Amino acid sequence: MYRRLAQVKVTARLLEHELDLAKDSKEVSLDRVLADSVLETLQIFIEDCDQLMGTPARGENSRAPEPQKPAVTRLN
Repeated sequence: MYRRLAQVKVTARLLEHELDLAKDSKEVSLDRVLADSVLETLQIFIEDCDQLMGTPARGENSRAPEPQKPAVTRLN
């Protein structure tokens, strides 16, 4: 997870750099390859977080997790 977090930090720094380059403009342009890379990095990070939290991967065939029934413990 920490390796993925490092990638997200690099991605955030990259976007910050791109915003700095365009600080005199209202528009920011990203190369398509760069935008694809940013999106892929974020998707990998989200998948890793989902796995750590125990939620199923997102996709067309995934369904919403069923609510868990509360555990009942009897003390006699």
